[in-house]
Amino acid sequence: MWLLDLSGQQARKQAEYDRYLASSKTMAAAYLDPNLNHTPSSSTKTHLSSGVERSPGTMERVLKVFHYFESNSEPTTWASIIRHGDATDVWGIIQKIVDCHKVKNVACFGLRLSHLQSEEVHWLHPDMGVSNVREKFELGHAPEEWKYELRIRYLPKGFLNQFTEDKPTLNFLYQQVKNDYMLEIADQVDQEIALKLGCLEIRRSYCEMRGNALDKKSNYEVLEKDVGLRRFFPKSLLDSVKAKNLRKMIQQTFRQFANLNREESILKFFEILSPVYRFDKECFKCALGSSWIISVELAIGPEEGISYLTDKGSNPTHLADFHQVQTIQYSTNEDKDRKGMLQMKIAGAPEPLTVTAPSLTIAENMADLIDGYCRLVTGATQSFIIRPQKETDDYAEIIDEEDTYTMPSTRDYEIQRERIELGRCIGEGQFGDVHQGVYVTPENPAMAVAIKTCKNCTSDSIREKFLQEALTMRQFDHPHIVKLIGVITENPLRSFLQVRKYSLDLASLILYAYQLSTALAYLESKRFVHRDIAARNVLVSSTDCVKLGDFGLSRYMEDSTYYK
Repeated sequence: MWLLDLSGQQARKQAEYDRYLASSKTMAAAYLDPNLNHTPSSSTKTHLSSGVERSPGTMERVLKVFHYFESNSEPTTWASIIRHGDATDVWGIIQKIVDCHKVKNVACFGLRLSHLQSEEVHWLHPDMGVSNVREKFELGHAPEEWKYELRIRYLPKGFLNQFTEDKPTLNFLYQQVKNDYMLEIADQVDQEIALKLGCLEIRRSYCEMRGNALDKKSNYEVLEKDVGLRRFFPKSLLDSVKAKNLRKMIQQTFRQFANLNREESILKFFEILSPVYRFDKECFKCALGSSWIISVELAIGPEEGISYLTDKGSNPTHLADFHQVQTIQYSTNEDKDRKGMLQMKIAGAPEPLTVTAPSLTIAENMADLIDGYCRLVTGATQSFIIRPQKETDDYAEIIDEEDTYTMPSTRDYEIQRERIELGRCIGEGQFGDVHQGVYVTPENPAMAVAIKTCKNCTSDSIREKFLQEALTMRQFDHPHIVKLIGVITENPLRSFLQVRKYSLDLASLILYAYQLSTALAYLESKRFVHRDIAARNVLVSSTDCVKLGDFGLSRYMEDSTYYK
């Protein structure tokens, strides 16, 4: 939904009402199943506490999210059951889980969706709606074939030192890395390394145990038979060494770490593992440029920034630091192979950095990774990703070398629903209704506004273009063009609207025509093409003032019935 200024106070500068807009992200709350004992204490104030409560009748669904926060059950079953509404986004899911465990480094976490019967992996951007994600992916595969997993993906420089002040995050990272190590490379590492890492996990798990405790036969048998050595050591090691020799090797190695406490065991584990397994960076096979010519491996991590390697063992070539990234875009190229294209605008670079990925999914996963690091490094709350646009045949794109208008993030202009007093419906359209209302702020307790809505049944692509139009309108400042105050992306606002009839004052049509002509002259000076000038796209601010809106949204619709 949009909030449009109808007060006639167009002389105010854009910066004067920017302060009214909510700078933090708002969302519908996600709810943890209380039966899983994940409810935070009453003294804990979460990021979601300011979110809009669900209205009666809002659809509520359940999502199972696996994670690496320790519990008394087996590690493979660590999970939270979360209830979510239609308006809950991915960030709401992440925030709810980490808040329950009092995590400090929240920006390091991401949500991964994996298909259990294939190698298909999708990193879900925090801004994505959970309901939209489920509808998209569960359409092709049954819900039980998908696994939602909370993971640490974005690591700050010197993350181990930073995480020592955040024990829940340090323990989470350890469990995540240990699990990945056992699944991916444990059977390939040297025997000595496998022994040390396994004994460190024993030391961490049983830190009260004395350093020579395993020398006692009964203690070792408890570990071997009741707990199971497979929990600590790879199968290749257990199969290749005789039981008697293995026992001696474990006893000798365990004594090396006899004096370590739980945290020291974790840090020693990372120290030994790091040279053979770089868990702190992600690599993607791709190509630099828009043509698939030179294959490289793009490395992304806190130490490398954005770098690439041409051969295994070669030194990485640095491309950019995360604080230099200004925008990120991804799309599918026009070739038959449908490879993914990733473009980044880098500060100080003469042209964008272009990367060709094997698929659009990989390009999306790379974009999410870089965007997460950019937000982590800069402390920004808004995304650096510019969402892909579909081309339209009737759109005349005009590129302004002076960059007179831009398309900022929706989140910059998010406002709180509680600040709106709704009035009557003053118009109906293809995409939703327009309502009269009042925008209440401490500085201006009664600003007359129009509230434009997008129907619940509208597709995701139309909802996205609905918001794009709102952001386009934000660039203009003219007495006879509707001025955007802000947007509300939360679904519950829709339920407060009431539909009524409205008719225009026909005696003012000549005045309106003049006012609209001045508005169009202003748009021409900005080199902007409206594309759909019609009476249905004009709002009546008062009996002697009209304002032009709907900057071309209708042309995105292929249904010709819109014009009937």
